[in-house]
Amino acid sequence: MDELKTIRELYGEPQADPILKARVRKRLEAELLRRRRRLSWTVAVAGLAVAAATAIAVPSVIGRAGPPNQVTEIAGAPYQTTAISGRSVLLAAATTAESGSAATGAYWRVRKLYRQTYPERLGRGENRYRVVESRLTEQWVARDGRVWSGSRALGARPMSGADEEAWRRDGSPTEWSSEGDVLSTSPDKGMLRAVTGKVPFSMAGHQMTFEQLRGLPADPAALKDWVTEAVRDVPGGSTDGVVADALSGLLWSKPSPPDVRAAAYRALADLPNVRYLGKATDEQGRAGAAFSFTLQAAPPVRRTLIIDPDSSQVLSSTVTGRPGVTGDQVEVVLDAGWTDDKPAVPDLP
Repeated sequence: MDELKTIRELYGEPQADPILKARVRKRLEAELLRRRRRLSWTVAVAGLAVAAATAIAVPSVIGRAGPPNQVTEIAGAPYQTTAISGRSVLLAAATTAESGSAATGAYWRVRKLYRQTYPERLGRGENRYRVVESRLTEQWVARDGRVWSGSRALGARPMSGADEEAWRRDGSPTEWSSEGDVLSTSPDKGMLRAVTGKVPFSMAGHQMTFEQLRGLPADPAALKDWVTEAVRDVPGGSTDGVVADALSGLLWSKPSPPDVRAAAYRALADLPNVRYLGKATDEQGRAGAAFSFTLQAAPPVRRTLIIDPDSSQVLSSTVTGRPGVTGDQVEVVLDAGWTDDKPAVPDLP
């Protein structure tokens, strides 16, 4: 029996991927040991030798982070699937996160590009169309718990080609007034305000301080148990989805210590509801890997994250299917980390 042919039949046509180089031989050896019950020792050893010579081309076994789907699109950005294990991607990100440096800087800052479809159709007569609003948001948190929130509208634009045609027929307006809101195609001056009477961070509706974040477990199983207990009273939705969402929040929206970020990645890698979608690019053209999980089963609401395993950073978050919301809610993470820069109105990108 040709052992390499058998493995290909099990796992599909080989696709080269550099991340597989360090893992494929170990996986193949384990597989061949299992097959000793059926194969003679001579054939098994010969197959291992052939497999090792072509290790870079043999696909990894799909892990618990779920099998890849077919080629599709995330928030307008195409992604391609590969035979790599989603679990191995998350574990690689965990290793990178664990080697991160200790927190320095006076402020924790998260800078995001937020995009959402305006809920009402605009225009006149038969020339009706939807527009997409874009906004920069920044949150600054000082070590003593003071919080500042910055925001700057970047302007609205037609959502699709058909919407743009209707907008042009409508006279290409640069401003709209709808439901008491005034929208414009131009950026505004932005604002910065101090936030009072609020704890800096939250998890599934529960407030959290710097001290609580620093005290979170660095063991994946213990962290998962802690999060599960913290979100057990959240109404509605999927418990598994809420746990996955809370763990993912520790990766980018909060100043989690390096070992806690690593534990969050490892805990996510073992959640059966976290599905690996494949390679992806965010709206800024940055390459990463896409994962999704269900936040609510009925109606279905899903969050899709694109992460960069090489830096362990979350690049974007997309929520699809939220009741009462038109289209997707997209947050592109432009920056998340410690800084000595003082709070200010967000600059234009």
